[in-house]
Amino acid sequence: MTTAPLTERGKKLLRQYTPPETIPPQMLYYDAGGTTYHTHHCPDESQHTWMCNSPYCNSLTDLCPDHGGEEPIKIGREPWKR
Repeated sequence: MTTAPLTERGKKLLRQYTPPETIPPQMLYYDAGGTTYHTHHCPDESQHTWMCNSPYCNSLTDLCPDHGGEEPIKIGREPWKR
């Protein structure tokens, strides 16, 4: 990785984005285009957890999309903006 050149004031202007929470290996996840992942718990018989980065489903308690639940809303595809 190359570093950004220093400005006249001696400070770098660009910074590398580091997400606050990364997705652990083997974790199921749904990418809705957001920036911060949060964890959901599927209430099916397996009780598995999955992660999502949609800003519209922080309190989703239904089945995950793989078990018949609705897909989280993707950024840019909000139904109320169509």
